[in-house]
Amino acid sequence: MDADSVLSDLELGSTFNDLDICFWKTPDELRQRLLEQFQKHLGLRDERDVAAFNRALGLNDKGWVPFDNPNGVENFQILSPTRMQPYGVYDINRWIQGQFRGQELKSARQPWGKSLGDEEIVIRDKVMQVWNQRRWCYNQQTRAKDKDISIANGEIGVVALVNKDNGWFNIAFARRPNLTFSYGKRDFSDGSGPLELAYALTVHKAQGSEFSTVFVVLPQHTALLSRELVYTALTRSRTRLVLLMEGENASFLYDLTKGDASETIRRNTNLFHGSVREKLDQPPYANKLIHRAEKGHMVRSKSELVIANMLHALNIEYHYERPLPGAITSGRKWPDFSFIDPAGELIIWEHLGMLDLTTYRRGWEAKRTWYAQNGYQLGENLFTSEEDERGALDSQQIKALAQRIQAML
Repeated sequence: MDADSVLSDLELGSTFNDLDICFWKTPDELRQRLLEQFQKHLGLRDERDVAAFNRALGLNDKGWVPFDNPNGVENFQILSPTRMQPYGVYDINRWIQGQFRGQELKSARQPWGKSLGDEEIVIRDKVMQVWNQRRWCYNQQTRAKDKDISIANGEIGVVALVNKDNGWFNIAFARRPNLTFSYGKRDFSDGSGPLELAYALTVHKAQGSEFSTVFVVLPQHTALLSRELVYTALTRSRTRLVLLMEGENASFLYDLTKGDASETIRRNTNLFHGSVREKLDQPPYANKLIHRAEKGHMVRSKSELVIANMLHALNIEYHYERPLPGAITSGRKWPDFSFIDPAGELIIWEHLGMLDLTTYRRGWEAKRTWYAQNGYQLGENLFTSEEDERGALDSQQIKALAQRIQAML
């Protein structure tokens, strides 16, 4: 899902086929909204439908992991920007566990019961590996063992089996068919260990991952909420995105598209380089992270800096990331560079710097479609530039494109 499109359409109050929005004011309301959305999108009959919850995690009707296809554990994911608030992942994980693993927790708390760590990880819990390490592995199909298999930080799985005799917990991780990895109490000797509950993850932990259905918790007042974090959260879903927003409307989310909501801009941690500040009431811009163009504004990348300075050197009047509302198809985009010709018509220049990334490429394809629907055609009034496979920019090509646009103005 393209984050720019989501934010734009939210501002316009549009409806979506693949996006739901609900609002909450208290942690209890948030939990109730989550249960309602589980019933709507995960097929639960009611808030205690454990069997349907298990199926949503890819477990079979008996509550067991199909070892040949453990990928169902990534069918859905809850995301939050923070860990240690009532709306953070720690509280959400323990609440989900209590809601849908109550029987397992009850058994684990008996004298003969078994659990792992301070979070009391039990059978059928969704978990994440939080260290890079090599572990014992067992192939459920061939019955072969291997003690030196690498498991990476961020891999998500489910507790598939617990050995009643020796206490080993066997985890089936997504995209590792027929393999289970063994963990024991000694891995959690100080309470924490290489596994954590993973019904809810921080947005940071979810970077680089995708899930079929994503529930994103968006509190209004947290220092961790930034434009980059929201963009990351909005692009984790493949088929369905559910926003659970604190308050009564989505207006604060659109505010995060503005430059001063950027974590990159707000950050000022480089002790050996100065920073610049437009005005005393504006946030500082770390000059090693955001680049100032000759025209005086800030740009996101060195490639955009080259383009902006080329346009300035050629005395071409331009706008950087000027909002463009759709004239035919609703929504709003922010072209990298835009120009106004003598007839008052707009010309757009987009620099495509990360087409090797799947999510970026999908976002550009959706954006290009929107441009076409609103009358902007490649080679006519819409132009693009790219970097080569090494990430290098050709100044001569940039100059030639700038001069081509200049001739149209």
